Amino acid sequence: MVPNLLFWDVDTQVDFMDPEGKLYVPGAEKIIANIQRLTSFAAEHDIPIVASVDAHLETDPEFREYPPHCLAGTPGQHKVAGTMLSDRYVIPNRRVDLPADLGPYRQLIIEKQATDVFTNPNIKDLLRRLGRDREIILYGVVTEICVDQAACGLSQRGYRVDLVRDAVRHIDAAKSSATIAEVEHHGGCLLTTEEVLAGALAIVA
Repeated sequence: MVPNLLFWDVDTQVDFMDPEGKLYVPGAEKIIANIQRLTSFAAEHDIPIVASVDAHLETDPEFREYPPHCLAGTPGQHKVAGTMLSDRYVIPNRRVDLPADLGPYRQLIIEKQATDVFTNPNIKDLLRRLGRDREIILYGVVTEICVDQAACGLSQRGYRVDLVRDAVRHIDAAKSSATIAEVEHHGGCLLTTEEVLAGALAIVA
C-alpha cells in the first residue's frame, strides 16, 4: 500500500466522456486511457479511490443551466469502462450511515445532483473516516467546473491536492488555467500520469 495517497476521480461518466454523450466534453475520450491506468494502478497497490458521479433526476435545478445529462439509471450515467472496481461502495445523495469498516471497499463512489461534490451530506463523515493526512491525486472532468470545486473544497479542508494534467479536460481554457493556478497556490503540483505512477512506485520501493 502507498501511504497516505488517495486518488479522486471526478465525473468520468459516459455522458461527459463519450462523443455521443448528452453533455460531451470535447476531447474527453483522449484522457480515458490515462484514467484507466490510474484506476488499475490504485487497485494493484491498494490506494483508495473516491469517485464522484452525477446521478441526476429530471427535476434537478442544474438543468436550468445545463442540458439534461447523467440521469440516474441511464447508460449515460454509467462510468466509462475501466474506471469502476468490483469492490466498491456507492454513497447516495442523502444522509446514510456509512459502513463501520470502509476497509473492504477500494472505491467509494459519491453520488451528487449538483456540480459540487460537497453537496452530498455524507462527505464530511467520509473524509473523517479516510483521515486528514492524505495527499489527493485529482483527475476527471470538467477542469474548471466540477474538478475545480472538488479541488477548492479539499484544499479548504486542509488537504494537499495534486492535479493530473493529462487526465483532466476543460471546456474554457482560461478558466481551466485559473483552476491550475489555484491548485498550485495551495501547494499542489501539476503532474502527468507517468509522474504520479513513478512517484507512487518510488514510495513502494
